[in-house]
Amino acid sequence: MDVEVRQRPSSPAPATPSWEPGARAALDRLFEARPVRRVLLVSPPDVDASLFSFETCRRGRYPNYTPYGLLVLASGLRALGLDVQLANLNMATLRAARLCEDAEAFDFDAAWQAALDAEIAAGRYDLIGVSCMFTQTHVSLRQVCERLRETCPDTPIAIGGVHVTNAFASATTRDKFLKELGVVDLFFSYECDVAFPRFVEVVNSDRPVADLRQVALRDGESVVTVADRVPPQPTDMVEIPAHDLSPPDQLSEWGKVGSYSFLKPRDAVFATVLSNRGCRAQCTFCSVRNFNGVGVRRRPVSSVVDELEMLRDRYGVSHFMWLDDDLLYNRRQSMELFEEMVRRDLGMTWDCTNGVLAASCVDEVIAAAVESGCIGLNIGMESGNPEILRQIRKPASVDTLLKAAEVLRRHPTIFTRVFLIIGFPHETYRQMRDTFEVSAEMGLDWHQIQVLQPLPNTPIFDQMVAEGLIDIEDFRNVRYSSGTYGRGAQLIHKGRDMQDRDFKHVFDVDDLDVEVPKELNEFVWAFMNFHLNYYKILDEARPEKLLQFRRYLEHIVDVIAPNDALAHYFLGRLQQRTLGAVDPQVTGSLTRLMTESPFWDQRFADFGLSMADLTSRETG
Repeated sequence: MDVEVRQRPSSPAPATPSWEPGARAALDRLFEARPVRRVLLVSPPDVDASLFSFETCRRGRYPNYTPYGLLVLASGLRALGLDVQLANLNMATLRAARLCEDAEAFDFDAAWQAALDAEIAAGRYDLIGVSCMFTQTHVSLRQVCERLRETCPDTPIAIGGVHVTNAFASATTRDKFLKELGVVDLFFSYECDVAFPRFVEVVNSDRPVADLRQVALRDGESVVTVADRVPPQPTDMVEIPAHDLSPPDQLSEWGKVGSYSFLKPRDAVFATVLSNRGCRAQCTFCSVRNFNGVGVRRRPVSSVVDELEMLRDRYGVSHFMWLDDDLLYNRRQSMELFEEMVRRDLGMTWDCTNGVLAASCVDEVIAAAVESGCIGLNIGMESGNPEILRQIRKPASVDTLLKAAEVLRRHPTIFTRVFLIIGFPHETYRQMRDTFEVSAEMGLDWHQIQVLQPLPNTPIFDQMVAEGLIDIEDFRNVRYSSGTYGRGAQLIHKGRDMQDRDFKHVFDVDDLDVEVPKELNEFVWAFMNFHLNYYKILDEARPEKLLQFRRYLEHIVDVIAPNDALAHYFLGRLQQRTLGAVDPQVTGSLTRLMTESPFWDQRFADFGLSMADLTSRETG
């Protein structure tokens, strides 16, 4: 009997990715002398010399964060048996400035170049990786890469980070970015916990080139782009970052970490820790979702708390800042994390400077946060106008914001700050006033107000480019309006405070539905800052808040804005109430500021303030 035998058709061989031949050729050229055994990771200065203020650095205002992403990569590379070193050029520059007594003698570029050259001289590296998180670091990134190419002409240079991802992904900035970073060989996008070690495995072993992910390789005049991503999952986020490469006790010595140092002793050691990646929100001004992808991924609780214990025991860390963009994403998991921190009796305090979503602030979670050590919390509000909230896709309503504030007010040991943004496209006086009025009704402690700075690879950036509202001729133009290196800070550096102009009548206009001119945004800022942050202090009666406000204003006059007469005045009023008398240094500085600036007399008259208020004895 004849039997027909039918063979199962074989599966077709997987197609060769179109980019693979080009990537293979680039790897053969870049890593002719394989394998990769020694890797240098570089954290550039946060800004270039043109944005750096020697006086501000000497006051200790500049941030000195852990280069956390690089330490995560270092841990992954060490797991492959590689020798990994780190050049933290931001810390090296801050340290050099803090140790220098004479501004004229300080050379910003010489400081970071000396630190980089010393690391290069320590041994030959097979691969150098440079990370860049902020757009304002772009010029510094370019200068560091050019220095590396001069000193290591044959070593492949790779760059990555949030700024690299955003600039590379945006059609508006990609070509200019590639041209300006002409000395760079490899461009990594997104989180590289998995992609970067895998890249090294491809170079060092028989692992197929097809396994490469989220990297662009320069091959002569062309760039071969591997677009597929491999985002790290919770099982990939177990290893503790290599903190030994950047000890937290050194970071705290030369700069500040987070926004709540004023609540801790001056010699306290600070650190940063990341418990989850991503954010549930889709805010149009934010690039977190583009970088981390959709959803939120949390590290195992045991891994996070193990890291905290190690930081406490090995480096004396007593306070840490969560780097999470959506710390309270999952209520059950958040409770598990806080409860484990309490169970292990860490004895540490913490803050969430990056902010939390209003919907997450429920009594059960906030109470657990306080028990686990929370002393500072930022809440992302942005606007108090319903239409603006919808336009920017903020996952909150005015009602949600008010309910969150009600919860937070029940926990006065937390110093609560609110993120506000003004200057959204076509924003009107009425919409800005809504933000002011809702903020006042929320009644939280301090408001971080900034003028919108659209960042590449965000919907609002593309919208404003399309409407001709911004011009991206130079990456230097994409710079924050507020913050340590923002435009407002530069005005203070030059002796001009942002509140020395007439802002009392900023909302006294005939038509509140008219768009606010761009040049008036700073006046709105000054109005909101005075009323939301300063004037309300006169009515404060809670002992915890009086102490928090006094410490924060001390921080403002000593570190942030020593030329701010309002900060000096209200600090004096707080000293009257909490100490029984005003520090003569405060009155002396205030007298000098009032004498030097004709503006301050008028501002004080506008709001019924007087130096005489500080001569009477007032106790609370």
